[in-house]
Amino acid sequence: MKLKLYFTTVAIITLSFITNAQVSEKEGEARKWIKDNESKLDINPNDTFSLRFVRKTQAGETLRFQQLKNGVPVFDSEILVHFSPYGDVSHTDATYDKAVANINTTPTISKDNAIAISNQALSINSDIVFQECKLFVYNKFNATKLVYRVLTDSYAKTGSWETIVDAQSGEVLSTKDIAFYFGNHKHKHDENNKSKSSLPIAPLAPTTGTALVFNPDPLSQAGAIYGTTGFSDGNDAATTQMNNARVSVTLPEIDLTAGVYTLKSRYAEIRELGSPAKGLFTQNTSNFSFTRAQDGFEAVNAFYHLDNSLRYINETLQIPCIPYQAANAGAVLFDPHGANSADNSFYSNGQLQFGEGGVDDAEDADVVLHELGHGLHDWITGGGLSQVNGLSEGCGDYWAVSHSRSLNQWDSSASEYNWVFSWDGHNPFWDGRTTDYAASYSGGLVNQIHTDGQIWATALMKIWDGIGKVKTDKAFLNGLDLTVSSTNQQNAAIAVRTAARNMNYPCADIALMTEKFVEAGYTIPVLSLQMNPIANQTVTADASNTYTLPSFATLANPITANCDATLTQSPAVATVLVPGTYAITMVATSGTSSVTRTFQLTINSSLGVNESVKNDFVLYPNPAASLLNIKGNFDAEESVTIYNMLGQTVLTKALFSNDQSIDITSLAKGIYNVYFNNAKVSYKFIKE
Repeated sequence: MKLKLYFTTVAIITLSFITNAQVSEKEGEARKWIKDNESKLDINPNDTFSLRFVRKTQAGETLRFQQLKNGVPVFDSEILVHFSPYGDVSHTDATYDKAVANINTTPTISKDNAIAISNQALSINSDIVFQECKLFVYNKFNATKLVYRVLTDSYAKTGSWETIVDAQSGEVLSTKDIAFYFGNHKHKHDENNKSKSSLPIAPLAPTTGTALVFNPDPLSQAGAIYGTTGFSDGNDAATTQMNNARVSVTLPEIDLTAGVYTLKSRYAEIRELGSPAKGLFTQNTSNFSFTRAQDGFEAVNAFYHLDNSLRYINETLQIPCIPYQAANAGAVLFDPHGANSADNSFYSNGQLQFGEGGVDDAEDADVVLHELGHGLHDWITGGGLSQVNGLSEGCGDYWAVSHSRSLNQWDSSASEYNWVFSWDGHNPFWDGRTTDYAASYSGGLVNQIHTDGQIWATALMKIWDGIGKVKTDKAFLNGLDLTVSSTNQQNAAIAVRTAARNMNYPCADIALMTEKFVEAGYTIPVLSLQMNPIANQTVTADASNTYTLPSFATLANPITANCDATLTQSPAVATVLVPGTYAITMVATSGTSSVTRTFQLTINSSLGVNESVKNDFVLYPNPAASLLNIKGNFDAEESVTIYNMLGQTVLTKALFSNDQSIDITSLAKGIYNVYFNNAKVSYKFIKE
């Protein structure tokens, strides 16, 4: 792909009003914060705000309030209030627009009229795969107007088209493709290639499947260089080398309806969204094994990486992240052969289209995951995605390389270690991008979003190298939750670090994040002494029915700029206690500052487990790296709780069968206890 990449979204540097009702127990506190800061925010006394979007994650809860004029949402104007998991307001931001004038907010024309006007302006008569029309107070033309904003995705017209229609006069105020291109690129439209029927939204009938895919691409898998024997595009040639670079994977969830297998899961679904029409590659077998010479290869390759990535986010990281667009039923829709076969790929309205120029885009996981990265940014912010300084481009590049680097296919000394689009780019078609970009913020900005985004992706990957994939991914995704449509790279860095602090990352991790962000040129506030509240703990006495207090320093985790806080514990480490409930006090001191936290420690009596009961259960392998298998005769309502050696709960899981696996990928290396809650049996295992 030579001219790379563009995407669209419901709101790229703007904000779409989400109409789903939102509820939060924190709404009253958030509104009080807004009221208390009216002067600072310069809020007009007659303005009101609607709670439009709420997200709750490990890093806390974010509430987004939309500005209203006479009950009509003001486009791209909101106030964000974020609460840490401990209940305090830890981050705020706003795109509030004081300059919005009071106007008549009763439209003269209807939504149907506005849609018809938009379709005529765009010369679109049919083949619409997405359309949305919403009423806004709009202040983007140096005057406040009441408008309909119509978004249209059409099968035969590449891109996502925004039409702004004056809701009083019906005049078309603006029509544009809200796409971002790598360079000037003219699309070849095939107006005669009509849309095939998209699959209707239907219940998922899940089963498993298998496939052959590139993970992430044939060059990285083989350690090869583009252009060597068998490793060039060759017009989709299925060379021996290319075939050998495929890997066998399990598709955890595909659809089986009436004997037909479809690339559809709760997270991703194939659709015909754009020209050319190459079908949905349904089969009468669950084995989706193709060579790259077959169009089905791009279909299953894109499906696997989309499903795998969203499954990792939602199930392993336990961060809720799916499309909010209701028509998608929670799954990202994708067309592996779309974009009118142009050398481009794009995200739009919960949908992805992949082009075919140069290397077919859907053959490279970096392209698939980059475009998904725009979707993640869109969904997490509820339509408040920012492209300031190419922020979202950098987010997409980071998400792609976070996956590819985790496969450990390139040595850190190799150039390819930092490459984005290792197969699709860095070849005669186009130059690709890197996460070893030398420019820094903000002096190195060149006002080109794809180029500037490399500063952000490079900083994140340097943090990734320091604290690992899982921690960086979680901080990155939860940090996006603290951003708005005007957030620049520097404020995004502050948001990511705030998310990490809220999740109580070790001080050393926070210090490394700060160091790498500062090295990238971002101005990051100096950390003052902080120690988060400590949750109450429950542990079990040993065989002698006593418990020797360990150090709770890791649990307390005082954070300062240099991680130099001193910590005292009372009762002291090594104090021997009998079963009961105790108050444990931790005091952190740094210079003249100090913070005190007290938590409750409950020590339960030794269980005295009957060994014959204990022998009914087997855990394997032990040590375990990613999956811990549990086998035994379980009660119908059995569940397990996994504790670390400080007695903290790190994972809970209901057991639905007598032979079940638990994903422990997200756990840190160490020793853990598995407690069967009904059988009252405890085991130890080692996470390696």
